[in-house]
Amino acid sequence: MKPRVADTLGIVKQVSENVDGRNSRWQRHRAKRRIELITAARDAVATHGAGISMEEIATACGTSKSVFYRYFKDKSGVQAAVGEYFVSRMRTRMVAAAHEADSFAATVHALVKEYLKSVEASADVYRFVVTAPADGDSAIEQFLDSVCQLLMDQHIRHRGEQAMPEALLQCWAASTVGMVRGAGEAWLALPDTEDKPDRPAMSQLITDWAVQGLRPDTYTTLSADETSAQTTPQES
Repeated sequence: MKPRVADTLGIVKQVSENVDGRNSRWQRHRAKRRIELITAARDAVATHGAGISMEEIATACGTSKSVFYRYFKDKSGVQAAVGEYFVSRMRTRMVAAAHEADSFAATVHALVKEYLKSVEASADVYRFVVTAPADGDSAIEQFLDSVCQLLMDQHIRHRGEQAMPEALLQCWAASTVGMVRGAGEAWLALPDTEDKPDRPAMSQLITDWAVQGLRPDTYTTLSADETSAQTTPQES
């Protein structure tokens, strides 16, 4: 007996639902396995150093390079994934710290403290991430852009109508983020000598440089005559 149209449609629907269910379970399995590989790779880097090879990462994780490459294509893919995992958690903590601050200076200090705390606690993981091949859309670049936006939002929140014009605010935020990152990485690379500031001291120093040395409310430009007077040697 030939199946009726209704029976045929029911069979097709059931098969489709079964296939969709298997696909969904497979996708969940892949997502879970991907996170497991990312965290295992992060732990391997933290233990063995930023210069660790993919062979060493795979061995430390109890698997093979081919398994990693099935999920991440190559080492730069692993670096990008670990970087995204690392900075997403750092950004979450920075956003929370910024919203708890009661002034703009306190906001900058909170962000600097969280940044230095994160890179010091996971120095090798940070180095592993930032030495990945340059990519304009990398997790690090996206993170830096998000911190710039966070700084601008917090400046506007605390300064209100006295906030900087948007174009200058963008330049100030970019210069501040660049300075903080540069100072933080330089501090991280310093040997552990007596004259190396500890993390709290360095956090305060960088905050002072950002808030006082690059003060956001000193955006009035000098006139051409004033600039010339400051840069031209006076005759005796």
